[in-house]
Amino acid sequence: MTIDKLITKAAGTVTGVLTESALSGLREAPTPCADYDVHGLCQHMLGSIYHSRAAALRQPGPEQQPVMDAPPWVKFPPELVSLSEAWSSPGALDGELEIVGRRLPAEFGAGITLMELVLHGWDLARASGQEIRFDDDVVARALAQVERMAVGMRANGGFGPEVPVPGDAAPMDRLLGVSGRDPHWKP
Repeated sequence: MTIDKLITKAAGTVTGVLTESALSGLREAPTPCADYDVHGLCQHMLGSIYHSRAAALRQPGPEQQPVMDAPPWVKFPPELVSLSEAWSSPGALDGELEIVGRRLPAEFGAGITLMELVLHGWDLARASGQEIRFDDDVVARALAQVERMAVGMRANGGFGPEVPVPGDAAPMDRLLGVSGRDPHWKP
């Protein structure tokens, strides 16, 4: 399956955890992503969505961090639809693109988007006491992206130290461990 279709599937899965009943009152709650509480993680995700969408459309990214001017269960669903549409647009996966000042092959940039959706979707689900289940093909592609980027991400502080998981762990647990997340994290 092409990466744009995987992004659409992942965005739909993330949308499923963005409910008022799950996230209301959790603004300052901790997340598995140690640098962020729920509000900070949502703010980070919104910035990632805006930059990724702009890159897919070959437009300049936002000059300032976008503002969470509505609750995540209101703000994110249309943003995730727009992100999916951008990556599915003609030419989005062709050649190179610029994302946050870096020129990258478009497929690699799309892989970063998928990785962000899976990791931070899991972070939000866990922070709100929910389970999230991404399709196997989404997890496999996100795992490949995380493994490809892990050394650099650890060096720049984007990932914490690898969390060991059993050799026969599920792909999602391996993805989480490589990205520095404890698959068994609870709020």
